[in-house]
Amino acid sequence: MASLMRESHPLTLKVMRLSRPTLADTRTLPMDSSTAVLAQALREAEQNRPTASGQIFSDLQLSDAQLPLDAFPLSEALVLPRTFGTMFLGETFSAQMCICNESAFVVRDVAVNVVMQTATQQVPLLDNSAVQLAAGQPLNVQVAHEIKELGTHVLGCTITYLSAQGEHRTLQRSFRFQAANPLVVKTKVNHLARDVLLEVQVHNATHATLVLERLRFEPSSPFAAEDLNAPHGDTALLWGGSAGFMQPGDARQYLYRLRAPIASEEASVEQERAVQYATALGKLDILWRGAFGSVGRLQTSQLLRKSPGMFLIEVDKAEIDKAEIDETDSSVTLETPFCVRARVRNVSENTMTVLATVDANKHPLVMPCGPTRHDLGDLAVGEAREICLEFLPLAAGVQRFGAMVFVDSVSGYTRELGHLLEVFVA
Repeated sequence: MASLMRESHPLTLKVMRLSRPTLADTRTLPMDSSTAVLAQALREAEQNRPTASGQIFSDLQLSDAQLPLDAFPLSEALVLPRTFGTMFLGETFSAQMCICNESAFVVRDVAVNVVMQTATQQVPLLDNSAVQLAAGQPLNVQVAHEIKELGTHVLGCTITYLSAQGEHRTLQRSFRFQAANPLVVKTKVNHLARDVLLEVQVHNATHATLVLERLRFEPSSPFAAEDLNAPHGDTALLWGGSAGFMQPGDARQYLYRLRAPIASEEASVEQERAVQYATALGKLDILWRGAFGSVGRLQTSQLLRKSPGMFLIEVDKAEIDKAEIDETDSSVTLETPFCVRARVRNVSENTMTVLATVDANKHPLVMPCGPTRHDLGDLAVGEAREICLEFLPLAAGVQRFGAMVFVDSVSGYTRELGHLLEVFVA
């Protein structure tokens, strides 16, 4: 029986999580207006209730905002949480630890070691030098740790000391808690010519209201990011006021455009490949606040995409000749020929002899009206050549056009292009 008893120590250890307080709620009993005597007494008590300064409310000229809120469910008193609560990824875990000598003797060489154990690592939080505790004397220390992993966390506390009998003894305690994910981040990648459009959805997975203060995308090389969420760079519309508030279950969507800082006509084949085959796009850095201004920060891992790869023959640029379009609305006129300038580039590792052919049957509403076969001749590695293609629009509206086939007569490589451009025909 004695072997099953827990070993006694002259020292006791108490750990309290340091959390933001909350406003205490009040339970106001409703007044029964049918009882005239009671109702009149309550009204008189309300009118003649003294304030903290000794004045009477009935003698003051107060606005509605200054009147007492007896029926309001929240009071002015602050209370500490009675339970441990929930820890979320990105928050900082803080705890107050009290080691007290409960014996009538002096305890010497008291050393405290505190670590945070996760599934992947052990982080030291405290390792103080040895101190002496008199009878009844407490030792208070604080520890803090930023939660960077999901799952189980164990706060391990080890106290070594020299007892009154001169024995070296050890007191060990552990406290286990779970770290949950406060925000669920989903992404969608869209490839548009040489640009990458990144859609980000942030979902509040907690049971409390959060206030987003910042959501910043940090691109990886070789990309540069453009924030398309704040018009003209005015972030006050995005984060100011009620725009940043997220109720439980709410979601927000954001859009970023990624592109290589080097223009396609200036980029070498190696630089072009580095852009097209890059899979890492960047990271999201999110900062939010919870109740009473508690701060949380979350940085995602690298956001990845499926590489679009490269064709051996690329069309770097295709645009309608500006002299033949209405610059006010960028449209072309029905049944009026226009010219498209396309820049064809060899991005393979060998010299190519390229023949370009326009498919006249795939887009019958915008027909080619000039030569459909263009011999580009020999193109060295990385070399580009421009061709001019003429088209005739036969129907109004937004139309796709310019289906083409590129053939390398040396290797036999063939690339089919579904369309060159889209245009509005007026």
